[in-house]
Amino acid sequence: MNSNLVREKISILNKVYKVSLKQSLKFELKSLFGRIFYNSEPTLSLKSKNLLNLGSGRKKIENWINADFFSDLIWWKKSSQRPDWMLDLRYPLNCKDNVWDGVFSSHTLEHLYPDEALQLLKELNRTMKPGAWLRITVPDLRKYVAYYRGEKVDEEFTRRWQTGCEAIRTMTQNYIHVSVWDSELLGIFLKEAGFINIKEVSFMQGTDELLLKDLKDRDWESLYMEAQKPRG
Repeated sequence: MNSNLVREKISILNKVYKVSLKQSLKFELKSLFGRIFYNSEPTLSLKSKNLLNLGSGRKKIENWINADFFSDLIWWKKSSQRPDWMLDLRYPLNCKDNVWDGVFSSHTLEHLYPDEALQLLKELNRTMKPGAWLRITVPDLRKYVAYYRGEKVDEEFTRRWQTGCEAIRTMTQNYIHVSVWDSELLGIFLKEAGFINIKEVSFMQGTDELLLKDLKDRDWESLYMEAQKPRG
C-alpha cells in the first residue's frame, strides 16, 4: 500500500475535528450571548409529566423538553431544529428544584470536563423530583479498550477504524470530547451527586420505560447507566 493511500485511509489524520482558537472564541461568545439573552427557564407542563432530553441535538423527542446548547440565535427566525430549552451545561441550570419526572441524556457527558460533569449531575439531582430516574448513555471506554486489545467487539469498530489506536484517539480527542467514562467511574460520580440505585443496564432495558429512548445506531459503542433521586 503506497503512502498516499495510507494517508487517505487512516482517520487519525483527519483535520475535521481540530479545534482552533477561532472556533473556541466563537463558541465562548455564543455561550455568553446566549446566557445573557436566551437564558430562560424551561416551559413546563401543568397537565402531563415533564421529561427532559438533555443534549438532544437534532434527535428531539416529541412532548419532551429537548435541551441543548444555544443555537440559531436569530430572534426573528424560528427554527424547527432549535432546542426547546437552550443552555450551556457548564453552568448551573436555570430551573427550579424538583420539576423533572425523568431525565434522559445520550452522548452528552463526554463533552464536559469531569468537574463540569459532576456539577451537572448535582444540578440534575436538584431539579429532578424525588424518586425520579436518570438515564445516561456515553461512549464506553471498556468497549474501545477491548477493540484496542484485539478482543471480540461489534463489527462497527472494524468498519470504522483500521487500528485500535485510531479508535481510542477518536473517542478521546474528536467531537470535542474532554472526558471518558466506564461504569465504575460514572457510578462514582452519580453517587457523589446524590443518586441511589445506580447500575449499568443494557440497550432499551431500564427501570423507567418512559426513558427508554436509546439510539440503535449508537448501541455498538455505548454504556447505559441509570440512577434514582432519593425519595426523601
